Order: sequence, then C-alpha cells, then structure tokens
Amino acid sequence: MTLRKQVKYNAKRCLCNSWGKAVAISLMGVAIYLLFAIIEMIANLLLTLPAQTSYLIPGISDSWLLSFAISVVMAIGSFLLLVPLNLGITSWYYSLSDGISEDILNIFCFFANRRMFFRSLYLTLNIGVRVLLTSLLYLIVPGAGIGFSIWLLSTAPFAGAIFAGSLALTFSAMLFLLMLGFLLVRLQKYFLARYYLLDTTTTVHKAIRNSIHATKSVRDEIFLFKLSFLGWGIASLILLPILYTSAYYSMSAMLYARFLMEQDKRSNSIVLVGDVNSDDGSEEGSTAAEDLSQTKPFESCSPSPAANSDVSVEEPTISVSLNQELGEKE
Repeated sequence: MTLRKQVKYNAKRCLCNSWGKAVAISLMGVAIYLLFAIIEMIANLLLTLPAQTSYLIPGISDSWLLSFAISVVMAIGSFLLLVPLNLGITSWYYSLSDGISEDILNIFCFFANRRMFFRSLYLTLNIGVRVLLTSLLYLIVPGAGIGFSIWLLSTAPFAGAIFAGSLALTFSAMLFLLMLGFLLVRLQKYFLARYYLLDTTTTVHKAIRNSIHATKSVRDEIFLFKLSFLGWGIASLILLPILYTSAYYSMSAMLYARFLMEQDKRSNSIVLVGDVNSDDGSEEGSTAAEDLSQTKPFESCSPSPAANSDVSVEEPTISVSLNQELGEKE
C-alpha cells in the first residue's frame, strides 16, 4: 500500500466515530462564510444610492464607492474570524489524530489566546505576500507574452501580425501552463507551516522555516497528494459531497503533515553509529541513533479508555517503515 493510500485509509479510521462532529465543523465554517456574503448583499441592497458622480473621486459614482467600502469591511471581518477559526479546526483534527475527539466548540480556542490569534493572522498574511511575489516571478513573463499576443491579434499593426500573434499566443499559453505547474509545486513548501504553528512555542517565522526545510525534497509528492483529491473537489460543486470531502481531506492532510514533520525530526536527530569517542566509548552526539525500520504501522484513531489519562501522546499516529518508503521511491 502506497503512502497516500495508507494516509487516506487511516484518515477514514480516525473519522469513523467522529463523522458527526467533523460534518458539523464543516457546516459551521461554510455558514460563517455565507453569513458575511449575505450581510454584504443585504447592505448593498439597503444602502444603494442614486447613481451620481462622487465629489471625492471624479468619474466614480457614490453607489460604487459605498459598495466597495462594504465589500472591504466584510472582507476584513471574514479574515479576522475565519483565519483563527481555520487554525482552531486544524487543532481539532490534530487532537483527533491522537485518538481524542474534542468538543466542537474547541475550534474557537484561539480566539481566547491573543498571541495565537495574531500569529494566525500574521502567518496568513506572511505566506500570502510570499505567494504573491513568487507568482509574479514565475508568471510575469508568460503573462506579458499572452498580453502582447492578444494586442497583436486585435490591432494587426503589420502584415503577418495575425500569424505571429497566433504563434506567440500558443507559445505563451504553453509556457504559462508549464510555469504554473512549477509554481504550484514550489508553493507546497508552505504546506506544513500552520501545522508547526500549532505548537504555541513556535513563532511564525520559525514555522515557515521548518516547513520549507521539512518539505524540501517532497514538494512534488505533496502536490500529487492534493491532486488526488481533485475528483472529490469536482464532486463538491454539487454542495452535498463537500460535507464529506472537507472532513476527509482535512484529516488526511493532518496525518500526512504529521508524518512529514516526524520524518524531518528523525532525520535531524539521527547520528552515525560509528561516531563514538574511542577514548571513553561515549557517543559524540547527544541523541542516540534510531532504527527507522522498527516503526509500527498505524493501528487506530478511535478513542480508547486511556484517551482521558494523564499520559500525553508524543509520537504521531501514523508512521511508515523505511522499507515501505524505499519501495515507493523505487
């Protein structure tokens, strides 16, 4: 069984006793988003002004300015509410991956923690700016080529411009798709950032650095993992399957993220067995070498009688043996 299939199988087992809560959380997130959209729609209908030129900006009507201001206010409000809420939902799935099905109201936990509230906002803004700048770097050349091709086709300033424009448009479109693919793979380096941020001692910049380091050699695998949910995403356009798809993807992404984080942690803590001091026989490294081939397969995420004990679970709920990883790469 490949890693992706193992992750998805384990995700279903984790959700087996918590589908109701997971669906309720999905509905809550969709309801909050729709609430802001409905408020914006109603405000635009009630506060519509006559179409007259604004005194503030000549050439633009007051009704357009008011509608734009309402959209900005609703966008800021939804950002301040949905971003910490999404991080709280991620935390809920993290607990579920440990076999602990928390109350759904715990998804609002970061609203009571001022530090984590602002960290979640800063993380989203930081990654958003990085994604925007990276996208410009990758797509500005093919985008300019497409714009120039359209200008040639529409104006035809010289003989043969139609042929040249068509050829340039075809080449630019192919280059755009190619660069878009590279861009989507590169952006997967931020996949683990929000999962690292769940540790309250981790800063935003450290979470981003850890994510970039942990995903350095597996960004294409992360992209393929997300792409494997494309069919479910298309089915979610009917709206009803989104209740299943949202929980299924969130749980699968959590397990996959925990596997990658643990894999990176172990790769950083492994020391060579031969690196010992010949004088006193003590190891040079402070951490003993681990045998990755002795890891056990995932058993179950369903809550057990020991789930409420004081013993904390430090190891992730999913691990794949070294032989299985090598088999995948071959």
